[in-house]
Amino acid sequence: MDGFVYNLPGANPNQQFFNNQVPLVNLSATSDESNRSADDDEKKQRRKVSNRESARRSRMRKRRHLNELWSMLVHLINENRCLIDELSRANEGNENVVEENKKLREENSNLRKMIGEIGF
Repeated sequence: MDGFVYNLPGANPNQQFFNNQVPLVNLSATSDESNRSADDDEKKQRRKVSNRESARRSRMRKRRHLNELWSMLVHLINENRCLIDELSRANEGNENVVEENKKLREENSNLRKMIGEIGF
């Protein structure tokens, strides 16, 4: 227990002299503490740098993902336009077929009437 002064009651005749004494500082302990403090500071600094780098990578991943989503959005909008155009053409074709079918049914009906009048 070198480096420390102990104030034990009745252990010293000059008790009054030692009453206000505090433990002496152990120089090797302060050296270790300052080394630990420097190590801790260095670890904190490395952690900060590591966290910043991790945050930077995370922002880059987020940016890439957002760019991919925008590209996908543009692609889907274009595909949707093409499908709408295709549907529009199919609807027009359907309307034409329905109209032609109506005319053919009417013509069929008229021809049946004419055959009925002739008496076949």
